[in-house]
Amino acid sequence: MENQKPRKSSWGWYAVKVLYEAVISGNSIPDTIDENYSNSHKTYEESILLVKAQSPGQAYTFAEKKAKENEMDYENPYGEKVEWRFVQALDCFILFDETLQSGTELYSRSLRVPKGAPEDEVIAHYFPETVHENVVDENFILRNRLFNARPRPSN
Repeated sequence: MENQKPRKSSWGWYAVKVLYEAVISGNSIPDTIDENYSNSHKTYEESILLVKAQSPGQAYTFAEKKAKENEMDYENPYGEKVEWRFVQALDCFILFDETLQSGTELYSRSLRVPKGAPEDEVIAHYFPETVHENVVDENFILRNRLFNARPRPSN
């Protein structure tokens, strides 16, 4: 019998969820403090990276490398140093569609909750940033158009 090369897995698309933490240091410039400023919370960001790989393990490895490359530092509008640091790859989801197009599911997760748990409690627990009954922390709106349009302090 002829020696056969090990068969490679076929390539597929994966969505890998990674987690970053914003590490803030330095002192704020007092004249820049406004209603959006808060130093009482830590900020994390979930990001989902699209990865072409031959296995979930390979997808995790690539996503972790890319996430580390995406780390960045900058000065925020309050004069503090912000360092976005990769924390961990949290999940990997294989895309079942062969072609990426409008409507392709890029990520999905299942939530296991007690029977009878009301929908609003599930949403408040797993997606607290979406609660709108005076519970939303307006300081958390990091992509707020007005906030991001503010001029940055000059050194």
